[in-house]
Amino acid sequence: MDGAARVLASACRPALALALALAATAACSAGAPTPSPSPVAATASASPSASRPPAPPAVTLAEARSALDTFLATDDVVRAGRAQRWTLQLYRDGQRPITVAQFHSSGGKPPRYTWGERTLLVPRLPAKASHQWFAAAVERRDSSGQVRTALLTFVRQNADSAWQNSFQSLLYKGEKAPKMALDPDGYALALDSRDQSVAISPNLMGPLHATIAEEGKDGFASGLIAPGPQTTGYATEIKKRREKARQADCMNFDSLFASAVDYPVFALRTKDGGGLILYTLLRTSTWSPVLSCGYGRPLAIPKDARWDLSNPVVRRERRIIETQQYASAVPPKSSTAPAHVIGYDGRVTKATTR
Repeated sequence: MDGAARVLASACRPALALALALAATAACSAGAPTPSPSPVAATASASPSASRPPAPPAVTLAEARSALDTFLATDDVVRAGRAQRWTLQLYRDGQRPITVAQFHSSGGKPPRYTWGERTLLVPRLPAKASHQWFAAAVERRDSSGQVRTALLTFVRQNADSAWQNSFQSLLYKGEKAPKMALDPDGYALALDSRDQSVAISPNLMGPLHATIAEEGKDGFASGLIAPGPQTTGYATEIKKRREKARQADCMNFDSLFASAVDYPVFALRTKDGGGLILYTLLRTSTWSPVLSCGYGRPLAIPKDARWDLSNPVVRRERRIIETQQYASAVPPKSSTAPAHVIGYDGRVTKATTR
C-alpha cells in the first residue's frame, strides 16, 4: 500500500464506523444504490385532543439531534477522504446530483465545511407516517471563512431505514430564518401540502416560483412572490441572454424552470401563522442554431458547466440543467404581503451538446 492509499484508508476507517451508524450500509460495496424519489413530504401534524396527551412522535427531538450530529461528522470525514461512493450514501433527492457535481467539478476534492450552532425543526409526525423527516438550521463556515446559515432536511422511509440528507439551501446574507411555531414540547408544526391557511400552499410554491422566474414582473404570479435575483431577476437575465445569443452568436436561447415533482416539498408553520417552504426547481437552458448561420458554431462553455461539458461546438443543441434548492417564507392567507424567497443554493448538475 502506497502513501496515498494509507492516508485514504486512515481517513475512511473512522468514516466507515460513522457511516454504518448513519447509513446502515456497507461502505465498500461495488456502488451506491440510487435512492428512490421521495413523495411530497409536507404533511399534516396530528392534532391531539385536549383531553389526552399527544401520541409519541415518529421522530423524537433526541433522535433527530443524534442523526444530525452524526451526519455532519460523517460527511466531513468522507469528504476529507475524497470517498465519493461513501459520501453519496448520505444523500438523496435533489441533494444527491448536487453532491455528484461537487465531486466532479472539483477534481474529486469536494468542498468541506465547519458546522456550528444548530437549531432543530422536528415536526410531530404520527408514528405510522409513511415517510419521516426533520429539518435543521445550522451555521456553516466554508473554506474561505464565510459563515452562512444552512437549512437542511433529512428523510428516512421508516424507523429501520437510514437517514439521508435530502435538501440544503443557504439563507441570503443578512436574512434570518423565520421564527417557527412550536408545540409545548418543542416540536414544529408541519403543513399539509395543500394547506389553505397560508397565502401559497406548499404544493403550489414551486410552480408559481417557476412562472415568475420565466415571466418576471409582467407575469400573473408577480404579485404573489416578491421580486429578487432568483425570481424576477431570472426573467431579466433570460431576456438579455436571448437577445445576445440571437445577435452575436446566431443562436436561439431559452431557459425554462420546472418544479421537481420527484423531489419532496417540506413545509413548517411559522410563528406568524405563515409557512416556511423548502422545495427544488430544475432550470433547463438551451442554445440551438438559427438555421445555417449558427450550425457548428463554437460557444464559450459556462464555467460552472465545464466539469460535464468539453465540446464547445453546437450543431443541434446545447443543454445545461441546474438543480436549485429554495427556501421561501409565505405569509398567512389573511395577509396581503407577497411570499419572499429567503434562501437559495444550487449548481449545474448536467450538461450536453449535440
